[in-house]
Amino acid sequence: MRVSPPGSSAKFVDNDTSRLTARVVVTAILSVLGGGFHFGFQISIINPMAQILQNFLLENFESRYSVELSESDLTLVWSTIAGSLFIGAAFGAYIMSKILEIYGPKRGILYSALVLLLSTPLAGLSHLISSPELFVLSRLLSGIGVGMGTTAQGVFLAEISPVAYRGVVGSFGGFSTNVGFILASALGLPDVFGTKTLWAYAFYIEALPCLILIIANVSWFCDSPVYLLRNGDENRTYRALTAYCGRRAAPNEMIRVVSEVKAYCTKTDIVWSRAARRALLLSLTLNTVVSFSGILAVSFFGTFLLQSIGFTEHSASLANCISGLSGTLGAILSTTAVDRIGRRVMVLGSLLFLAAVNTAMMLLAYYFDATKQSWVGWGFLLLFVVFLFTFSAGIGPTAWFLGAEMAPAGFRARIQSMSVAAQYVSCFLSPIVYYPLNTSIGALSFLVFIIPLTLSAIYFHRYLPETKGRTTEEITVMLQN
Repeated sequence: MRVSPPGSSAKFVDNDTSRLTARVVVTAILSVLGGGFHFGFQISIINPMAQILQNFLLENFESRYSVELSESDLTLVWSTIAGSLFIGAAFGAYIMSKILEIYGPKRGILYSALVLLLSTPLAGLSHLISSPELFVLSRLLSGIGVGMGTTAQGVFLAEISPVAYRGVVGSFGGFSTNVGFILASALGLPDVFGTKTLWAYAFYIEALPCLILIIANVSWFCDSPVYLLRNGDENRTYRALTAYCGRRAAPNEMIRVVSEVKAYCTKTDIVWSRAARRALLLSLTLNTVVSFSGILAVSFFGTFLLQSIGFTEHSASLANCISGLSGTLGAILSTTAVDRIGRRVMVLGSLLFLAAVNTAMMLLAYYFDATKQSWVGWGFLLLFVVFLFTFSAGIGPTAWFLGAEMAPAGFRARIQSMSVAAQYVSCFLSPIVYYPLNTSIGALSFLVFIIPLTLSAIYFHRYLPETKGRTTEEITVMLQN
């Protein structure tokens, strides 16, 4: 039994009785099909299909409205449509806070899956009826569904997980993002659906996980124990804890949930709660630096970057897809290591390593611009692979759950909502800042990523506590002190 920290009155959970049950693992895997998976899919699918989708929009806009779009006009329209995913996602994350308060995270995940089940086939339908407006609507609605899903999944996974395995379960969100990214990269290849006539089928396939999640949510999921107890249903709370944590751990986990709900009932405003304020600032910083780590450049412009460094269009698309597998390996490592190594080490280590990789990319890109040596392309591809592995093993998956893990129970929904919304707003801004700089100053544009990564590493070294294996009340005490 862990000793309570000074100033805490909690009876903490005996981790000897905790185990990672099959029920909580399968529930976690299914839950992220409505959020993280679609985020990875949506940001990746437009990379290999960029030219095809731009031609579709150009042809239909010009024929429908009798206008001629210049190359710069098309670039602006395409950037706006691509970025509308993040605008929708920020809005979805914002509204999910209130949904979580009223209906709980289980139903929040269900609502996000319903939105995505509607939105994803619309992109394919837009091709069938030659409607660029429908494609834009699909992108925006998909963003709303993604924002809702990633916010709800963070809270849900934090509240159904045994304390000892909260990191493992929470990291499924990042793992699913990587799986969605790889699947979309593969489906977007010219040899699969990346053609003028077949691209719509990639979006039809994206809708299938939503259908699976909806069926599982309605028929099999237990609700969050914290939400159930907050509504006074002790019997269902205990049954949910038994299902998710096992019979032996359920009594101790019940003590933890009771402690969280008591704190929930005595919550104040975030501004006046020191622990909540610090948790929010740490989570906002982490989610923002994720967007300014270089991952959006890799996701949106990966094929373009490889082409600019010497690859042909087809080989760049294939290399971009294959290199994404390194991200899957990184995500697997994160899932197995997060509760052994700890969040603090993984966050600090990945931030510093990503800063170093971005610096090496900058130097190689600068050298290629000066010499046009073909071998530089292979060195850049190697760094590309290392970057995806490091990101997926570190800050990528951690950002999805660390805010929900650090937040006092009464503030969890709001902190998760604000943090996820911050990531999507900065995701929208990052390509807007990076792409023009890359065009104007070339390799030096990597400083947009190197500087935030370095500064945030200094900040987290000073203020980020280690939350591995600690209950919510323990973490709250650490943040207050």
